Amino acid sequence: MNPGLRRFLILLAVFCAAFLAVFVVRKMQDGSSLMDILTGRDSTEDNGNFTLLDKSALNLKDVQVMAAINAESAALVKAVVPSVVSIDTAGVRHERFRDVWGRTWVQPRAVQGQGSGVIVTKEGHVLTNHHVIQGNPRIRLTMHDGSVHSAKVIGSDPAVDIAVLKIDGKGPFAPLKIGDSSKIEVGNIVFAVGSPFGLGETVTDGKVSAKKRTFSDSRVDLLQTSAAINPGNSGGPLVNILGEIVGINSRIYSTDKKNPGFQGISFAIPSNAALKTMKDILARGRSIRGFLGMAFEDLDPYTRREFGYKGQDGIRIVGLVPNSPAMKAGLKEDDIIISYQGNDIANMRQLIDLIQQSEVDSKVHMEIWREGAKHTITATVGEADNFNQRILRDEEEKATQRVDPQTVLSTIGIVVREPNAAETARGIKGVMIQRVLPTSKLRGKLLTGDNIRAINGRPVMDERDFNARLAASAAVQNTELEIRRGPQTLRILLSPVRTK
Repeated sequence: MNPGLRRFLILLAVFCAAFLAVFVVRKMQDGSSLMDILTGRDSTEDNGNFTLLDKSALNLKDVQVMAAINAESAALVKAVVPSVVSIDTAGVRHERFRDVWGRTWVQPRAVQGQGSGVIVTKEGHVLTNHHVIQGNPRIRLTMHDGSVHSAKVIGSDPAVDIAVLKIDGKGPFAPLKIGDSSKIEVGNIVFAVGSPFGLGETVTDGKVSAKKRTFSDSRVDLLQTSAAINPGNSGGPLVNILGEIVGINSRIYSTDKKNPGFQGISFAIPSNAALKTMKDILARGRSIRGFLGMAFEDLDPYTRREFGYKGQDGIRIVGLVPNSPAMKAGLKEDDIIISYQGNDIANMRQLIDLIQQSEVDSKVHMEIWREGAKHTITATVGEADNFNQRILRDEEEKATQRVDPQTVLSTIGIVVREPNAAETARGIKGVMIQRVLPTSKLRGKLLTGDNIRAINGRPVMDERDFNARLAASAAVQNTELEIRRGPQTLRILLSPVRTK
């Protein structure tokens, strides 16, 4: 055979083998088997034929409990959702700024907010968070049926973070019952309903993870749950398996402060605290807090040795307001309060919260330790605002004669100043802490640059107002300072000042 022809035939055979190999590989990649290729059968011929199962993997009788839970959850949600509203707010914030020539200008800026709420009366009263409606006068509610109503603010309490709204419209509306949050137990199943991120009605479930979580900017201890809530859920209800409101969702825990999101921990204001606040607002237009008229301090090892007190709980009375409910009940300085209405007292903050949450004119029982023996004292709770106004009025008249304001400030160990132009332009009010003295007992609690906004709940107007009122209050009673530190609001409690 001609050598040239032989080489041609060899190359042709190699080419055909390579082509055949590529063809077989591609066919097998398409799902054909080697037998399909050899017989010439097209594997795609059966693609149009399929058989679906017509039987569930389990019978309903095998999952009866889960089926019942499924149906009951759906029934609960169906009953609760019509009472939940989505809240949109709008307002104008006036921001001050200075131009290059030093002139001050005020520029309005539109602000908007979003949250949730729950209808609690047939007349159309809605509970939500104070921070949802704060500073935004125009409020619009979107109901379950899609209808939109305006609403007005009846009143709010920033310390509890509760606001009461009234729907502008004819009722009757569909309210939810407010349950008893004191009966909630850790491990109970709860549902959170609201409008996260403005998405509309959203339901999540979880369990009560803990009770009585304390925050420095809240006058009430909160419920901790695992129900997912996010921005927009604020003000919505936390309900139990009966569809009763046991809390008002208020905040989450997030390590990302710039872009907070749910991380498995959420908090709600107990329904009992929300209900009391609502009743006070509807009755008097403001929140009412109980008052007994005592100044006290936490126990330390020195105090325990001095008085021979070996108990674990308790706080010591260090002062009494003249003619106060505490004095009329027979309490004395150096009495150690062990329990209040059956609650063991671990610290000052706990007792203050219990007193403030007590109903005005109600009888309360305290167990005290005095001179080596236990006694039970019964007192009638007064109203804090009435006594505070009288105390401040009396003490302000005597303050300049009894205690110089600068002496009180020096004893406390802080130096304050009024906000500068740049701080005022950002809306900062009250006074700023300029310096915390090395000898101050508040070192570590108060920081340079902290903004003191209020004393005992009343806004601070300027440095002179701060000095006079701090001297009047701190000389005779426990004094609460409301502090703004960055995005946080803190409340610091000062014991009565002892000056020489």
